[in-house]
Amino acid sequence: ATNGQLPTCVGTYKCGMGGAGLTIASDPTAATINPALISRMGNSAIINAGWFHADVERQVSGPGSSFANTAGGKQTSDASDFLNASMGVNYRIDDNLGLNVSFYPGGGGATDWDNSRTRAGGGTSTLSDDRDIRWRMFNLQIGTAWAPNETSSYGLGVILTRADMKTTSIYGHSNTGALTPNKNPGVVDVAYGAGFQIGGVWDLYPAVTVAADFHSRVYMERFEKYTNVFISSVDRPATASIGLDYKYSPETIIALDYKHVMNDAIATMNQTPANGGFGWDNMNIIMLGVQHQLNDNLQIRAGWNYGNSPIREDRTFANVLFPAIVEHHFTAGGTYKMDTLEFGLSGYVTPTRTQTDPGTGDGYSVMGKNTWLSHQQYGSQLSVKYNF
Repeated sequence: ATNGQLPTCVGTYKCGMGGAGLTIASDPTAATINPALISRMGNSAIINAGWFHADVERQVSGPGSSFANTAGGKQTSDASDFLNASMGVNYRIDDNLGLNVSFYPGGGGATDWDNSRTRAGGGTSTLSDDRDIRWRMFNLQIGTAWAPNETSSYGLGVILTRADMKTTSIYGHSNTGALTPNKNPGVVDVAYGAGFQIGGVWDLYPAVTVAADFHSRVYMERFEKYTNVFISSVDRPATASIGLDYKYSPETIIALDYKHVMNDAIATMNQTPANGGFGWDNMNIIMLGVQHQLNDNLQIRAGWNYGNSPIREDRTFANVLFPAIVEHHFTAGGTYKMDTLEFGLSGYVTPTRTQTDPGTGDGYSVMGKNTWLSHQQYGSQLSVKYNF
C-alpha cells in the first residue's frame, strides 16, 4: 500500500502508468479500478506477480518524557520486502455483456522496530512493547458490465475481502495517561468484509474518453483479538474517481485520473490519536500516464502518481508503527505480444520523504516531539496475459 492504505495500482499495465487508465480496457485486472471496462475487453486471463522494497527509518524523541522510548536512537524497520500479486479472468458473453473475476491486494502495512515506540527505557524483551504491526487485505471482485451502444458501458462489481492482522501495538488515551494493554500481542487475527463498485465509461469524441467510478467502503468485521488496539473495524475506505484519456495519435494515449479517498468515515483511521485512532486525513490522488505503441508487438508506458500523506506532521509519533507518508511515485513499464500471449513488466520508485513531529498536536505529539520518520520505496512486477 502506497496511497495511504491503498495500492497505487493493480497489475503491470496500470502500474506502468502510475495507476492512471480509468478509461483504458488494458487487461482483466483493470476491472478492479473500473468494472465498466469489462464489456470493452475480450476473453483473456492475466497473472501479475512482483515485489516491492520499503526503506523505513525513525528516530523517537520526547523532551523529558517518560512516555516516548528514545532507546536505540535511529532505527531501520526490519519489515522491508513484500510480495505483490494479482490475477483476473475476463469473458465476453456477447457483444454487449461481459463477466470478470479478479483477485487483488488492498490495504496493508508493516513495520518491525528493534525497540518500543513507547515505555521509556524499554527494549525487545516482551512482545507487548509496541514495536510492530502487519496488516494485509486480499480482495475478490466478481463483476459484470453492459455496453448498450458503442460509445458507453456500465459496470458493477461485488467485493469480498479477507484481512489478517498481528501487532504488538498498545492503545492509550492521552487525556488520562493510561495505556490499555494489548491482550493478544503478536497473535494473528482474521476478519472478513464486503463492498461494491460501480463505474461507467463514455466516448465523448473520437480522441477523448471519460470515466467515473465509485468504490464503496468495504465493511469489515472487527479484529476481536485487538479491540483494545482498534476502536472500530479497520475498513477499506470508500473512493470516488474520475478520469479521461486523450488519443494524441493512433499510437499514443495520455491518461489523467483523480481519486478521492474518504478516510474520515472510519473511526480507527480518522479519530485523533488522543481518541484512539490514527488521525488520518482524507486523500486526493492524481495519476498521470502515457502509453505508446512502438510497433505491432511492443507497448511502452510511463507515469506519475501523487497522493498527499494522510498523516499530518503533528501525528508523526502516533504513526511510527504505520508510516504511510510517501507521496510521489514515478513508474515505467511495457508489454510485448507474442501470438496469444503478452508479457508485461512495470517498476516504480518513490523519492525519500521525511517528516518530523513538531510537538504541537495532542498529548501523543507533545510527548513525542521531534520524532521523525523517513520512508522510500521501489519495486517491480512481471505479468503473463493470455488472450483466448
